[in-house]
Amino acid sequence: MKKYDIIGLYNHNIESYEKVESKLKEDNIAAIVHATGTGKSYNALQLAYDNKDKKIVYIVPSNSIIEHLKEIIEENPNLNLDRDFPNLQFRTYQSLVNLDETELAELDIDILILDEFHHLGAPVWGEKIDILIDTHKNMKIFGMTAYTVRDRGTIYERDMTNPETDELFSNMVVSNYDLCDAIIDGVLPKPIYKSGYVFFEQTANSLEQRINKLNPNSKDYKELYPLLQDLKRRIHESLSIKDIFKNNIKKDGKYIYFCPVTVEQGRNDIRTIMEEVKAWIKEMGLTEDDYEFYETTSEMGKLGNENRKAFYNDVDLKGNKTADKLRIMFAINQYNEGVHAPGLDGVIMSRTTQSDIVFFEQLGRALSVRGKTKEEYDKLNSMSIEELIQICEQRKIKINDKDKKEEIIEQLIAPVIIDLANNIDFIKQLENDLKDRVKEIQAKGLGNRRVIHLGNTSFDIDMLNENLFEILRYMYDRLTITWEDKYQLAKAYYEHYGNLEVSLNFKTINGYEYDENGVALGAWICHQRINKNLSLERRQLLEKIQMHWEIKNFNDEWQKKYELAKKYYEHYGNLEIPGNFKTINGYEYDENGVALGVWIYNQRKKYDKNETNIRKIERNVLLKQIGMRFETKNYNDEWQKKYELAKKYYEYYGNSEIPKPFKTKDGINYDEKGVALGEWILRQRKAYRGTGTGVINSEQIKLLEEIGIRFENKRSMETWEDKYQLAKVYYEHYGNLNIPIKFRTINGYEYNENGIALGIWIRTQRQVYNEKTSGITNSERLSLLKKIGMRFDLVDKNDEWQKKYELAKVYYEYYGNLNIPARFKTMNGYEYDKNGIALGTWIQSLRRTYAGSNDCTLNFKQIELLEQIGMNWFSDKKNSELQQEEITDKNINKKQKEILNRTISYLSAYDSETLPSKEEMNQRFIGQLNGIKK
Repeated sequence: MKKYDIIGLYNHNIESYEKVESKLKEDNIAAIVHATGTGKSYNALQLAYDNKDKKIVYIVPSNSIIEHLKEIIEENPNLNLDRDFPNLQFRTYQSLVNLDETELAELDIDILILDEFHHLGAPVWGEKIDILIDTHKNMKIFGMTAYTVRDRGTIYERDMTNPETDELFSNMVVSNYDLCDAIIDGVLPKPIYKSGYVFFEQTANSLEQRINKLNPNSKDYKELYPLLQDLKRRIHESLSIKDIFKNNIKKDGKYIYFCPVTVEQGRNDIRTIMEEVKAWIKEMGLTEDDYEFYETTSEMGKLGNENRKAFYNDVDLKGNKTADKLRIMFAINQYNEGVHAPGLDGVIMSRTTQSDIVFFEQLGRALSVRGKTKEEYDKLNSMSIEELIQICEQRKIKINDKDKKEEIIEQLIAPVIIDLANNIDFIKQLENDLKDRVKEIQAKGLGNRRVIHLGNTSFDIDMLNENLFEILRYMYDRLTITWEDKYQLAKAYYEHYGNLEVSLNFKTINGYEYDENGVALGAWICHQRINKNLSLERRQLLEKIQMHWEIKNFNDEWQKKYELAKKYYEHYGNLEIPGNFKTINGYEYDENGVALGVWIYNQRKKYDKNETNIRKIERNVLLKQIGMRFETKNYNDEWQKKYELAKKYYEYYGNSEIPKPFKTKDGINYDEKGVALGEWILRQRKAYRGTGTGVINSEQIKLLEEIGIRFENKRSMETWEDKYQLAKVYYEHYGNLNIPIKFRTINGYEYNENGIALGIWIRTQRQVYNEKTSGITNSERLSLLKKIGMRFDLVDKNDEWQKKYELAKVYYEYYGNLNIPARFKTMNGYEYDKNGIALGTWIQSLRRTYAGSNDCTLNFKQIELLEQIGMNWFSDKKNSELQQEEITDKNINKKQKEILNRTISYLSAYDSETLPSKEEMNQRFIGQLNGIKK
């Protein structure tokens, strides 16, 4: 069996995986951006399979994705989860939230896999991942996602691969493979798209209320009232949504129904939707024995899990086969990312969304590569073209007389997308993008090796009652976006920017942010200026928000901005203006001023050295006179420029301990509008360590070292020698270097939260100078560390457990119980010490593990040792509840049985002859519940 056959990688996966392998060897970090449904997770499983000896943590957004990944492994006849992935641990991003810096640092990780890595844009999760990276110097990181942007279209929008913002995966993406690529390569099928609009009657009634408020003699009323009456008549005569469903759903098909997340015209209740669909199914001639409904929402927990598993395996909740039935999964906020159900025939979308990401994630469920497409293709290919045409007629699939056999089969295997929420613009955009991409490939001619596995680029897109919808939209736009509505948007713009200098092509929904689908506010403002019939009342309203009525002279506008640029040059000596710089006087930043940085950028972008227009040539000459640079930036020059500022800082202050927020223009004084020198220094350190996105060469490293830059792996700027002296003081005070990882200090032996992170530094030295792993056996620093009792062996988890157990034993012997407060920390077991081991947290963690709510394990020997020192496995509150009733082995409740079974399962790891019998274990368990020590 070939290397990639075991996991089952497709050709595009193999190509990307080999790039990932190469990049990880080079930079320790790599990422891929592949479309939903193309099998990204198989790259991650291949990486885990090829690195069985490594500790791998695979982090995903939800538990349902973990279920899906385990199902992939279990269904693969070549794989076994325990055998082939012995060191693989699945976690969710959410599971990191409650871990502190110490606990994150103690996670044993060689390779970190980040699924749907755009989630790192979330502040809390992103911070936790940052700590993981900072505390695991040699860890390799692999990221994958279909979309790199988090919170698109909001003020929180963040692209996790943006090279300009030094993100984790900036310049680390080795493979981009979008939906167009997958369809062109035949990896994913083209969809059949059937769209309709659910809310015709509700919208028409709403519009009627607005029309009735109009003056009957007005132009709007005379035009729209008869149009509305005609529309209402045609709505009653038109096909309904149920007709789309009945005409396009296979009686033995498998579908996901994406329900709305919030109330939409009172129809989002999942039960109401299910009852409506049952009525449609009945009209198809099916009985209750002919279909199976499943449901999953984020609130359903275990029951949702059972539904997903049954739907995945084509059985009902009792385990009976349902493969010959119509199967529909009704989902709210599930299946959007990372989870696929095999053998889907399509999806039903009733969730209206402005997000292209949500739309294409839902679409991807139907297009997923991991179906039975190939088997179905081979079956259809064995039929005659006449038989294929007959099947198309039965399914009401449109075909062309000129269609070849391959093109007809393409239509038959295509999944159906039933859109009940008017998301049709997204699919039309995908079709246009696909056509453009194919044209690009064909334009390369014979020199292009790429094969287009596609009969034609047109999609089968059909919108039910499209003409009615367009009439409805026209009326809605006429009535809904009133003059007053647009005025409110203009007012919002004025309140945000302090003026009404709105660009002609500016569109918006909220008044101050551009939105392609918004109101054309710029064009409206322009129209108000030239509208001679504008009423005095409206004119006065506009003047309140500083409307100017003169038509703008664009030559005067250019001259105005040039004068501001000239003042900037006279003040700073250059025109290197930050892109976000706004000003009123030319040299001071003002949020309400002219966007001078953007204007300079546009002048540079429009520059043409072969310009023939006299006016433009004159303008370019004027700009050159004030130091305008028209050529694109040389980033080596940029590096040198920032280095010179750092050098000035060093010469003035005598060190390069530059705070991260420090910005400057002269290298000495802080300036909010200056170069972010502190962040630049931090990026150089990351580049040196290979954990950042930039590149640094040996010459640059030498220059930085000449001005005192140190490249330690931590955030503090003190020298190695400074930290060593603190460690020496700690050793002389305590007699060891067993420093808690969160320990910070100024004097070496007392904790100070503003001090140097000595615990983390010691851990780093242990990793760097470990003779077994680093190969360093002779070093001045190694010798110095040995003099103060440094141990270089990595922590033995069993020894760590035993150490904490001994402290717990001391606590028990001193206090007579293990009711340890959660925040209790100690060095000796009975006295609180804020710099000690978090014994209370450890005891709580053991209780959660015993109850099955932790991913850790306890063996029987450990359980017995803990019970010998009075361990109660349940909280005091739980114990008091249990002790209110007599507990026997006959009335152990369901939850208690689960815990008992979990406890007994520990026996499998030990010799049964040396352990208590099952009956003795049962009695021990009952005793625990009664608070009786056994």
